[in-house]
Amino acid sequence: MNLSPAFSILGTLYAVFTIVVAGLAVYALILGIVFLRLRIAELKRTVPPKNGPLR
Repeated sequence: MNLSPAFSILGTLYAVFTIVVAGLAVYALILGIVFLRLRIAELKRTVPPKNGPLR
């Protein structure tokens, strides 16, 4: 009896599930990088200049 799930329904479902989870992880990583870059740019815009006029 062959217990290897390489070409069975369970093996196929497991492969699809793994690919989907990996794709979602990459998508979340890309979103995190994009939002962090936007947040850093926003924070840099709100910092007052160091060599500005003194009041």
